[in-house]
Amino acid sequence: MLLREAAEKYVELSTWIRELSSPQIVNIYDATSYRKEYLTHFRIIRSIAQVKTDLMEVYLRPVLESDYILSEEELSVLRYLRGSLLDAYVMDNMDTPFIYRVARRLLEDAERKQDKKAVLRSLDDFVMAAYAYLAMVRRVHPYSDSALKCKEKGLRAANRILEYLPVEMLETVSGDSAREAVLINSRYITTLFEYPLSDDDAVLTESILQLLRRALSLKDIPEYRSLVPDFDWVYHEFRTLHYFSVMTIFHNSYGFNQEQLEEINEKAKQLLEIWEREYEHLKDYNSTETIQFAATRCAYLVGEIDKDAYQDKLIELAVSPRSGRYNADEMQRITSIPIEYMLTVDPDNLTEKDKGALATFYKELVRYIHRMPKLGHLSFLLTELAFLLEHFIEIDGVIDFETMCMELLAAIHPPTYIHSLSVADLSTCLARHLFRKHPQMFANTPGYPDIDAVADHVWHAAACHDIGKLFIVETIITYGRALYDREFDWIRCHPEAGAKFLSMREKTKDYADVALGHHRWYDGKDGYPEAYNPAKAKDRVVVDIVACADCLDAATDNVGRSYKKGKELDDFIVELKGGSGTRYAPFLLEFFEDEEIYDELKDLLDSGRNDKYRHTYTILEKVMR
Repeated sequence: MLLREAAEKYVELSTWIRELSSPQIVNIYDATSYRKEYLTHFRIIRSIAQVKTDLMEVYLRPVLESDYILSEEELSVLRYLRGSLLDAYVMDNMDTPFIYRVARRLLEDAERKQDKKAVLRSLDDFVMAAYAYLAMVRRVHPYSDSALKCKEKGLRAANRILEYLPVEMLETVSGDSAREAVLINSRYITTLFEYPLSDDDAVLTESILQLLRRALSLKDIPEYRSLVPDFDWVYHEFRTLHYFSVMTIFHNSYGFNQEQLEEINEKAKQLLEIWEREYEHLKDYNSTETIQFAATRCAYLVGEIDKDAYQDKLIELAVSPRSGRYNADEMQRITSIPIEYMLTVDPDNLTEKDKGALATFYKELVRYIHRMPKLGHLSFLLTELAFLLEHFIEIDGVIDFETMCMELLAAIHPPTYIHSLSVADLSTCLARHLFRKHPQMFANTPGYPDIDAVADHVWHAAACHDIGKLFIVETIITYGRALYDREFDWIRCHPEAGAKFLSMREKTKDYADVALGHHRWYDGKDGYPEAYNPAKAKDRVVVDIVACADCLDAATDNVGRSYKKGKELDDFIVELKGGSGTRYAPFLLEFFEDEEIYDELKDLLDSGRNDKYRHTYTILEKVMR
């Protein structure tokens, strides 16, 4: 097989696996078929994932990890991979960590060849990859050193491109595409500031505006128009004005002062003007709703419209008819508008309008996600959801944080949702039997000494144990290549992410310890997070039960496991015996050896799991109507 053929096959299988990992129910007509579809899909995934792994190991990885000068064929293949799996301009990407490495290898090669045109092209690719990668890292590890380093690398690459922005330097660049890359990055560099990574970022507000002012001014300089005559100057002006207005996102999270906001608001008015004037030219890039959203936010922040008018406009824009396209523009409407609304209200004093608006936002969000194809825009969606859940406002009698998270899991990754329900039932089964024999072990558990109240707490704590996976779904479904070390780090951080969000809500804070400790070994010598000490857990018995139930369900399930089939219950019991006192709490073993409890657990893993697929299908069918 030729290298190019291997790359094309790799892209084809990547797309296919993404589709298979979250099947739509459009052509599924009953709950039984729904589970069969999943089992069939994951049998296929197990097969093609191995093919994809072989393509990576035999053909692609050697090129990526080489230190020689790349051939023209190798260059062509890496550029094909970058172009096929990542388009940061519209936030459509798959396998961002892999593409980040592809972009880095292309840049290394261009620098070794000292090819100015190739360096500029590769720097441009790297900036886009860094932006996508930063969004992913920022969601998983906010304010971390890795996020800061990623941002710094992206900015360094963008600034290297902008060294050629002066007219006299741009003249030395050959080729319209390379010159256009310089002009594009004059505005695109500001996207790397979209995610404030520390309080110090606030001092950069004037620097961001200076960059955008410079980018906007280029259209009025004849020398630039002469040097790049076919450049889309209308789009450049439009996008730069849009970047101005976008910088006020999330209720001016950057902290622009009043004078700066006034300037941004004037640019937002110009944005509306160019949108209306050049609509036919620009309509494929954005929607009227997102442009009005940005402009209205700016007007509100400077006091041109009051809060009620702003809220009314947000509601109008959120519920207006959609294009039917599942793209970044539509996702911004479905996620960013609710966040902006949340930031205008007092969570403790919601008006009826607030309750109605938020309930509508939440319902439409879940409905939208259920319907969307789980392809390239997933990463963008997850980044937005991280912000939404951080600011989520519960509505008494309508929806709480736990319900919202579970509905999102069902919409984004049904296997994790079904797994969570299964762990909840398995944990409750074990907890009830343990309570009958040793009730004193639950003395620190909420609800004690009422067995039903304790069981209710265990069920909900177990159901919430994996909500941190909401932020790493695209890593979970990366089948067919070995994960990079950083990706393993991301997966290992999901207990901390889940605990963080659960701790922020009064109704779920008692579940945080279970989310944090469910992957840590009983003896505290292995598992993650390393800083978690199970011996100090206030409600340790529940952590121990859920940790066991989590492993039991994961080990015996066939869905979500691309590498091998699930085990039988008896196989897991052998593992439990071997790990009793080290990985698993020693009190657990007696319950698995009890014939009555064994039969109950087996039933939960068999017919109980089928029931959960039926339940999930019912949810999906209702939403899709």
